[in-house]
Amino acid sequence: MKGLGARLRWGLPISLGVILVISLDLWAGGEGWGLTLLALLFGTGALLEGIKLGTPRVSDRVLGVLFFGGTFLLWSVPTYRSALGFEDGIPLAWMLGLPLFLAPVITEAVPSIPKARWRGALHALLVSQWLVTPVLACVMVSEDPLGAHLFLCALIMIKGSDTGAYLIGRPFGKTPLHPVSPRKTVEGLLGAIGAACLLGVAYSLILQHETFPVSQAIFFGILAAVAGQLTDLQESAFKRAAGAKNSGETIPGLGGMLDMMDSLILAIPLIVWLRTLLHG
Repeated sequence: MKGLGARLRWGLPISLGVILVISLDLWAGGEGWGLTLLALLFGTGALLEGIKLGTPRVSDRVLGVLFFGGTFLLWSVPTYRSALGFEDGIPLAWMLGLPLFLAPVITEAVPSIPKARWRGALHALLVSQWLVTPVLACVMVSEDPLGAHLFLCALIMIKGSDTGAYLIGRPFGKTPLHPVSPRKTVEGLLGAIGAACLLGVAYSLILQHETFPVSQAIFFGILAAVAGQLTDLQESAFKRAAGAKNSGETIPGLGGMLDMMDSLILAIPLIVWLRTLLHG
């Protein structure tokens, strides 16, 4: 399949590198520092690309980075979070609600505003809050009984679902999923769900952790695949509004960092939120 070689040539080493860093977290006791640094690295790269899609001004990018960094510190440092009255952690409704609310605002509402100097700043602010959410969710992973295993399993399911959608959708896809992305099909979505569930079940069987049974792995696999495809469609709408094919050219064959992490934006907060409800 055309394009698959480039995806594997760059996507596979990057994925293996991420898995290695997270594995080091696990071997060190699951404190999550490696995961947090990775999330910040990819989150900042995606942030810069996302802001550039909506405004060319360097000052807007600087503003977005400041908002992104300030929000991250505010919610991830216990002292600052306590000053806001949230000693128990990041509000789950906020962590899950922001990605759902901000995506259509960024892709539809803001571009419809008549051009003005403040529109670029507003775009940068909204994108910073949209993309800081999955980074903050990664910080919360260390509080889960699974530790970094939760993110690693979620990452494998989500990226596996992308591959499943590509492998099934390309040769067998006939029913369009949504007009915003003509290449995405219902058959591809089914392939994504199947791949995510299989990988989740395999991880559950290998891990053998009492809080992560096979039934939960299947449930999370379905959610990860659907959420991943949803945010992929949202990013496609984002790029279409900006008149761009990719968010950037950082990774040959894959586009930019935002292209690579778009499917994680909603899926990671969703899985962390559900695990918190189930296991405190």
